[in-house]
Amino acid sequence: MKILLISVNNEMKPYPVAPLGIAYIATILKNKGHSVYVLDLCFAEDDYVAIEESLRKFSPDLLGLSIRNIDNLTFRKSVYYLPRVKEIVRLIKRLTSAQIIVGGSGFSLFPEEVLRYLQLEMGIVGEGEISLPQYIDVIIHGGEINDIPNLCYIKDGKYTRNNTLCSVEPFTPKRDLLNNNKYMELGGMANIQSKRGCPFHCTYCTYPSLNGNTVRLREPLEIVDEIKELNSEYGVDYVFFVDDIFNCPEKHTVALCEEIIRHELKIDWACFATPKGMTKELALLMSDAGCKGIEFGTDAGSRKTLKAIGKSFTIEDIAFATECCNSINLPNAHYIIVGGPDEDDSTLSETFSLFNKIEPTAVIVFVGIRIYPNTLLYYKAIEDKIIEKDQNILEPVFYISPKIDRDVLLQKIYDYAQQSHNWIVPGLDIRCDTDMLTVMRKIGKRGPLWDMI
Repeated sequence: MKILLISVNNEMKPYPVAPLGIAYIATILKNKGHSVYVLDLCFAEDDYVAIEESLRKFSPDLLGLSIRNIDNLTFRKSVYYLPRVKEIVRLIKRLTSAQIIVGGSGFSLFPEEVLRYLQLEMGIVGEGEISLPQYIDVIIHGGEINDIPNLCYIKDGKYTRNNTLCSVEPFTPKRDLLNNNKYMELGGMANIQSKRGCPFHCTYCTYPSLNGNTVRLREPLEIVDEIKELNSEYGVDYVFFVDDIFNCPEKHTVALCEEIIRHELKIDWACFATPKGMTKELALLMSDAGCKGIEFGTDAGSRKTLKAIGKSFTIEDIAFATECCNSINLPNAHYIIVGGPDEDDSTLSETFSLFNKIEPTAVIVFVGIRIYPNTLLYYKAIEDKIIEKDQNILEPVFYISPKIDRDVLLQKIYDYAQQSHNWIVPGLDIRCDTDMLTVMRKIGKRGPLWDMI
């Protein structure tokens, strides 16, 4: 079967991110003998022209639409992506009779709502490496779709979602269908995955619902081979590990770093990590293996707010993780969210005091938390009367603590960030000049760039 996979994401701020999920799906489909073409709209000058040309040249039997994000998650600078996607779907329907099936992380958060909004009938929630090939087999050979995991659909106005399955072990995706050179030029790094799943239970987070609570690890040697291929085939000299928790479990992190060192890979990299369990020995090993920056998903800066969002670590863990990095001059950033549950004047002051004391390389600040269905935060938002029960929150709605005045919160963040050289606040346009980032990329700067801002 001829299958056209379209990545609709075209967000370039703070940098473009390659559609890794589509690369995984394309690999599975090609291995099963299907003809696959990828249309990545990230760099398209005109969506309509790009889609018309692809449909004319490829004439697909099935079209897979991938939605990475519903919005940009930034309060006061919120951008809602779905109206553009709706226009893309309308165009596709005008140009082809091929069936459309939709997936991606953004879709998976609101499957029924997105299907109805886009006026589509079929989608895949979460991982699609098993589901999509099974669905294609039904199209070709006939059969029932009721038992295909992760499949969701609307028939006669009724929404149905099949059982969830997160059993696919991560593997090496083919990158030859992606514009790797462009992503390196404008994004400064390639994305790579060393595991799937997250064992933690943050009150606002959707990651476990997308990839499961069980951590599934890739073999370190397989990851090293992928890095080698990225370097030799596409000239990639910087990678970012997109795992939610690169340093957990520690044994796997150590094994991967040792494998990178053993193979003498001359490649730089950065990662997401949790402050919990960070040690000086691990930080040093990561640095020796080429790590140039760690981004901690810290999210809060006081005991009260850490507890309110379900974090499994403490203020002391945050401070020690920073010390582990600072002691060896390893750049480190903490992503934090201000205005979450139980935030008030006192917790905000504690947050300012903590990060002033520990002095990380950067503190990247977001105001408010995007509310997603079926999370603990969703029910907290109903309890606090921020949203109504059964309210459609497909268009962005943010939780901001009722214990602090919103305007006062924003002003305090603005004033403090202006005088704190290492604070970056995208929603308030503080140290996130995209023109400056573009200049840095043009002169060859790699990585996330927060260590230079």
